[in-house]
Amino acid sequence: MKRIIHIALATALGITMQDACSGLVVIVNPLNHNQMNLEQIRNIFLGKTRSFPDGSTAIPVEISNQSSLRKDFEKVVLKKDDAQVRAYWAQMVFTGRATPPKTISSEAELRTLIASNPNLVGYIDSGSADNSVKVVLQP
Repeated sequence: MKRIIHIALATALGITMQDACSGLVVIVNPLNHNQMNLEQIRNIFLGKTRSFPDGSTAIPVEISNQSSLRKDFEKVVLKKDDAQVRAYWAQMVFTGRATPPKTISSEAELRTLIASNPNLVGYIDSGSADNSVKVVLQP
């Protein structure tokens, strides 16, 4: 029901659901020269691949699960809701196939970590992005 109301409101305002989440950006270190699409980022954050397109190690880092930004990321990029993400990682960990991304408590901390390590990839609000990180995708 909530989703129907959100869609109706977005339609009335002349925006799409994607526009409603336009503040979300995926970031890497500026020294990381990879370009990535939505599917590649999804695969990194779901543990299906552990490398960037150039073959270098990719380490996903995300915001704590209480964040609305994380919920937006899960919906837009991972195409899953919170319960589906938890179930997915429970299965992956149980079978030993992968471990979930490291969780950071704040966007500022995540941005600082990514700025110091070219192997990390994460997401923040576009308003929090600065020249210490490089935006590789704005879903």
